[in-house]
Amino acid sequence: MDPKEQLGKLNSLYIRTNIPKIFSEETPPTNTNKKYTIGCSVYNSEYEYFKSMQDGVIARATELDMNVITHNQNSNTIEMINGCIELINQNVAGLIISPYNPEAVPIIVSDAQKKKIPVIIIDQGTGGADVEAFIISDSFAGGIIAAEYSLKLIKQHSIKSNNVAIIKVEKTSTYALRRGQAYKSVMLDSGYHVVAEVTANSLELEAYNVMKVILGTYKDDLAAVFCENDRMALGAAKAIEEAGKKGQIILIGFDGISAAIEAIKEGLMQGTIAQQPIKMGRIGAEIMHTILEGELITYDDWTRKVIYIEVYLIDENGQPRFNAI
Repeated sequence: MDPKEQLGKLNSLYIRTNIPKIFSEETPPTNTNKKYTIGCSVYNSEYEYFKSMQDGVIARATELDMNVITHNQNSNTIEMINGCIELINQNVAGLIISPYNPEAVPIIVSDAQKKKIPVIIIDQGTGGADVEAFIISDSFAGGIIAAEYSLKLIKQHSIKSNNVAIIKVEKTSTYALRRGQAYKSVMLDSGYHVVAEVTANSLELEAYNVMKVILGTYKDDLAAVFCENDRMALGAAKAIEEAGKKGQIILIGFDGISAAIEAIKEGLMQGTIAQQPIKMGRIGAEIMHTILEGELITYDDWTRKVIYIEVYLIDENGQPRFNAI
């Protein structure tokens, strides 16, 4: 189905199903001890990365005398829309979202603007909505770091193949896709062939199955694999190990979650590009407080209201490397 048609159906479904479970639109937030109560809705709080982001929001908000009502989208577009609208109907002062589906963000922002509720997006994308701020890791820079480190390890391990593969996140994660775009650019410029670019939708099991298919063709002629997030890298690592190629194919992930770092230390992965989800969450809460206090925000990209958060390498020893590959 065309993405625009799908969103049209989602919008219609939202209109039919958006009945607040507890609060009416006139009901104020229940916690009045804090100066402000804000909402925080994340992609999936069962995932370490997004749980850390949520924790960062809560920690900084608490320091700034703000209360936080949290919401878990559970990797579901309808839950994302209805949960965020429910937060809006609770009359939160502001809304921080790390969206499962960025293309659905305009639906939420439209409702928030009717109540003059500022919206900040952390990670994933804005779907073109006019938000107050967009906090994002520098994914393109991270992809470059991943490629340059892959080249270094390929040389160190004397790997002769000129073939590499990229396992990609879902198509709606437009900013995360820049990781693979940057990786591909560097590898092509260095004389390598990208023999496979396959979407695994950010899921470990899908990446495992995708990697098995890639290995079916290139098991003995593959230098490196880059996964656009660590959950997929863990799935790919399992397939590589089962194929008897552990340590013979360079595998780099992206996120820096603890399971990936442990896999690196076990030799199942050779590196990951670490994001800083706690810092992203803290900055999100801080910017929201700045907005609610009527103060000005400084952006890295004023046109798109973007604030970039730096990424860094976790090397093949499981150690952070902030300045050099």
